[in-house]
Amino acid sequence: MDKNYETVRRIMLATNTIDGVYYLLARHYGINENTLAFLYALDDENPHSQKEISDQWLIPRTTINSIVKNMLSDGYIAFTGEPHTKEKAIVLTDQGRAYTSKLFHDIYLAEEQAIIDTLQKFSPEFATALEYFSQRLRAGFDEMIQTKEEKEN
Repeated sequence: MDKNYETVRRIMLATNTIDGVYYLLARHYGINENTLAFLYALDDENPHSQKEISDQWLIPRTTINSIVKNMLSDGYIAFTGEPHTKEKAIVLTDQGRAYTSKLFHDIYLAEEQAIIDTLQKFSPEFATALEYFSQRLRAGFDEMIQTKEEKEN
């Protein structure tokens, strides 16, 4: 267990470093980290619902709602799809694409260099392994919480 504990601890420290770097970067650009993640989610040029972004990026729905209100008033996003459906899809407007293009230009360059450096040393499978680990960890934690809640009721 000690070896596994140390491996998990190393992963935790690495992911906390990554989170911290994006947090500091967001602050540098004068936005909060959830807004940065929200814009990152939309920058793939696909429509996304608030629920989808909340679930995938682990941003609370109330926070997403606040970000959406601000981004709508700034003219950076718009809703698409049926006007009376509960989950409208969000897309970047032309103004939003211009903003994210400027915001993410240097970020994407730094990410590109980091992945080039990493892939010179490690297989691309490290990303698949990390995705798998994160899915297993979430499933394990969800199960643990559900079991505790069932015992309490």
